[in-house]
Amino acid sequence: MNNKVNLRLGYIVGRLDRIIRQQIDACVSPHQLSVAQYTTLSILKQRSGLSNAQLARRAYVTPQAMNQVLAQLSQLGLIERASHETNARIVCLSLTVKGLEVLAACDASVDEMEQRMLSTIDAANQALLRQMLVSCVRSLGGGLTKTDETEGV
Repeated sequence: MNNKVNLRLGYIVGRLDRIIRQQIDACVSPHQLSVAQYTTLSILKQRSGLSNAQLARRAYVTPQAMNQVLAQLSQLGLIERASHETNARIVCLSLTVKGLEVLAACDASVDEMEQRMLSTIDAANQALLRQMLVSCVRSLGGGLTKTDETEGV
């Protein structure tokens, strides 16, 4: 009789997602940021000019929640809003110098956490794992694009 338990892949991925979110929260909370705020800063560093809806999709929050995230980031002095050059209805968001500094500090902590997570996996298998996870996201319509991969968001 085989007593081996085969955990569903979705369960394992879900557990990993929750652990990673907890770890990222621990990395960014000393900088008075939430995971959604950190994610938004990361996205804005790579892709300025996104709409509120686009930011919300990329950060996996609702547009209403993104409004709150942006208001908080603005209050903290981490982002600034400017009018679009040709369309006054479009608001362009960018990181302030302080925002870039806070993001760099958070990134260093998150990089450390990711290195711990991957410490038992050699470089070739890390690359393979990344490729396979991207393939899974694409297969389920997760919208991960080549741009996302090259820009690191």
